[in-house]
Amino acid sequence: MQHLTGKRLINCDLGECLTPNSDAHIIPLIDMANIACGGHAGDDKSMVQTIQLAVQNNVIIGAHPSYPDKENFGRLSYDLNKNELFDLIYGQVLHFQELCTENGAQLNYIKPHGTLYHDTTHKQSVLNTMCAIIKEINQDLSLVIQAGNEVHFKHIETNTKIQLLHEVFADRGYHNTHIIPRGKKRAVLDNAHTIIRQYQYFLNKKSFKIDTICFHSDNAASIEALNILQNA
Repeated sequence: MQHLTGKRLINCDLGECLTPNSDAHIIPLIDMANIACGGHAGDDKSMVQTIQLAVQNNVIIGAHPSYPDKENFGRLSYDLNKNELFDLIYGQVLHFQELCTENGAQLNYIKPHGTLYHDTTHKQSVLNTMCAIIKEINQDLSLVIQAGNEVHFKHIETNTKIQLLHEVFADRGYHNTHIIPRGKKRAVLDNAHTIIRQYQYFLNKKSFKIDTICFHSDNAASIEALNILQNA
């Protein structure tokens, strides 16, 4: 299991069956691939293809589970009890880990997708369930969480020994440390140079912990920004 803290790594959500599909172009430009597990996007074929791309490019592999909401790309919240949520996400991650093993790859972390990610940030019961899933599957898996919310997460590493990866977004708008909700003005940054400036700002940010910076593969400006950074 790779230790992922210490450097602000670039991560990207992949395996989401987008049209056009830029995964093969993006993956050499990043450090961590959050691969869709079939909840909001993806199937066995896309998971295997993306796992293999990650292996070929020495990119760290993470599971990217979601509420079962392909129609809305994982952006609806589900009112599930802890057992229902456990079974749902456990099933996605365990199957993804099995595909990793079959393809000579190692699963290193879990990054919840969409509304599940935000629920993990704001709902203690969801966070506890995500930690229970890691303890059941592999205690060494890290959990990607939203940076700047240390109060909500401070007991996790102490009480569970689960490594947390504090994440910010290069291509999302912020109000202080809070992500601007989708649908609001400046929620999504759509200019490559603006995204690069925010990326560089977060590279140098010292007031709260940051382990990884996300660029989204469904944002053309983010792909352009990654290309510019690669060639700088």
